[in-house]
Amino acid sequence: MDANRTIFSAPGKIILFGEHSVVYGHPAIVTAINLRTKCIVTKSSQKEVLLSISSNYSLNASSTRLKKKYIMNKEQKEFSEQDSNYEQPVNPAYYFITEKVLSLSTINKHPHIHINSEIPPGIGLGSSAANSVASLASLSAFMELELSMEELNELAFEAEKIIHGNPSGVDNTISTYGGIQFYKEKKFSQLNIPDFLSYVVIVNSGIPRNTKTYVEKVAKSLEEDTTKYQKILEEIGELTAIAKSSLMEGNISKLGNLMTQNHLLLEKLGVSLPILTNLTNSLVQLGSLGSKLTGAGGGGCVIGLFDDYQKANRAIEKMNSRGFQAFMSSLSERGVQGE
Repeated sequence: MDANRTIFSAPGKIILFGEHSVVYGHPAIVTAINLRTKCIVTKSSQKEVLLSISSNYSLNASSTRLKKKYIMNKEQKEFSEQDSNYEQPVNPAYYFITEKVLSLSTINKHPHIHINSEIPPGIGLGSSAANSVASLASLSAFMELELSMEELNELAFEAEKIIHGNPSGVDNTISTYGGIQFYKEKKFSQLNIPDFLSYVVIVNSGIPRNTKTYVEKVAKSLEEDTTKYQKILEEIGELTAIAKSSLMEGNISKLGNLMTQNHLLLEKLGVSLPILTNLTNSLVQLGSLGSKLTGAGGGGCVIGLFDDYQKANRAIEKMNSRGFQAFMSSLSERGVQGE
């Protein structure tokens, strides 16, 4: 790889099973998806560290492709806008990442870091973690710093803390290593599943979700009726364990059925919305083997599992015709990699 121009990309993620119950010690299953963030690092045209950000949400007609430009301000410990017309400040994690890599490197360079993401932010697909992992990998390679995967993941986790406060570490781990991960009590194990035809259709409800709000909602429900809600959380945990076995066996039909069951339990938990249930039902009517919300609920995305490409593609077309952003992924995707 040319050390004067480095390119790395990292994937987003979806939660297949175990939302909310994972907070209470039960397992979750998470997979990388084929929407990715790409980070290109080149030599700065100025004697300054530069950052530019553009989006490429190919399925979001309203997204901007405008490149926003920033310059590293060490006194303020931030990236400052080069154009006062921009209203949105840059994510503070970018300063942490840049400062950390530059301090670890013995090379004297002024990088220009460019982020281009396919992952829409704020809908539970792990966009911030993918941005962090891709930028850490590309910038460290540009600065001739050899970070191990473990070190890269740890630094991405620190960046996620700046963004989210107290994250689980799931998003950055999936974005770093890729594949399908079984997660329980802060421990990860990658699942090696047999090859089988599967297509995941992801549909954005268009409703912003707030993870913290719905985690707190479940906690309050649990406090008010411990017996009822503890039973639901335990059932989600048991169902996730069965889903792990189904994945290992390559039993896609059973996996789809378990997804639908998981959604019904999330409804009972009070984290779904009518539009989310409507979308899951629509995906089943369009041929999915099963469907559920993914993430904290209260908005965000739903997912449907298909074993037929044509049916999955028709479902996407149908959802797009109804005004919903929809796209396809596979069950297992690669993690961070150079390009």
